[in-house]
Amino acid sequence: MFYRATGAAGAIGCGLAFVCLGLFLLTPVAVFILKGLGWTLVAMGVVLAALGAWTWWKSR
Repeated sequence: MFYRATGAAGAIGCGLAFVCLGLFLLTPVAVFILKGLGWTLVAMGVVLAALGAWTWWKSR
């Protein structure tokens, strides 16, 4: 099922994968996904910081 490419074949496959990924990241869909991921991480950070502060406050 999985192939192991080494040498020139591996470099060509890796290069083509990077080209496809780069082209995808230049689309508006990717910008929307990355912004959504960023805001999700911000929200998780706020929730975890609040939970940590509440736990610290309760332990005192």
